[in-house]
Amino acid sequence: MKQIFFVHGDKGGVGKTEVAKRMAAVMLQAGRTVTLVDGDNKNPGLHAAFEHSGLDVQRINVMTAAGRDALFDVIAEAAGDVLIDLPARGSDVTERLNRDGASEDGFSLELLLREIDAELRILFVIDQTRPPLAALRDELKALPATTSWIIVRNWREERDFDLFDKSKTKADLDARGAPIIDLVRLDPRVNDILENEGLNLISAQTSDTLSMLQKMRVKAAVRSWSEQMKIAGLIE
Repeated sequence: MKQIFFVHGDKGGVGKTEVAKRMAAVMLQAGRTVTLVDGDNKNPGLHAAFEHSGLDVQRINVMTAAGRDALFDVIAEAAGDVLIDLPARGSDVTERLNRDGASEDGFSLELLLREIDAELRILFVIDQTRPPLAALRDELKALPATTSWIIVRNWREERDFDLFDKSKTKADLDARGAPIIDLVRLDPRVNDILENEGLNLISAQTSDTLSMLQKMRVKAAVRSWSEQMKIAGLIE
């Protein structure tokens, strides 16, 4: 079954694009057929990471009606899975994809998924602050009950996720059987090189720009994220 992945988080800077980049790297390295969509018109980090690798990362401004129509076509026509990196305020997008489909300002994603026999999986990225948790709570109420949720805790700060762990939202997710996985921090110096050189976690492994130690850290990040994807049932 085709899988549609939305990397969501609503709040800017929460780590959505980093999750999208790691997902793309692991899926491509595993030989999965996946179409990459960068929905962040202002900061197209997913596109920047893979554009020099010969991949056609589609840039779509999903905040516009025309962009959402284009997204519909990509999802419907893709030969394999589709990975979409949503921009900040992604809930404004998902709200318009949760309609009856008659309006020109959106479409029924649930109906499309039934038509093409696909499954929607939302990877919702949170950090230790309150705004992403509040957005997650609202999205759980707004999106169809058939939505499959995976929560990604971004450990960019060395402190616990107390707000999330003690919340009713986590209890709701536990009742739904939603996996909770962890994004470990990659050496910021390595991240800077990847961004400045237009590299991703695949191309960086053979690049002359990184030292052997830095390449080992890249490989460790790929291994770590592969294990988390296995926990979430995203890869075997």
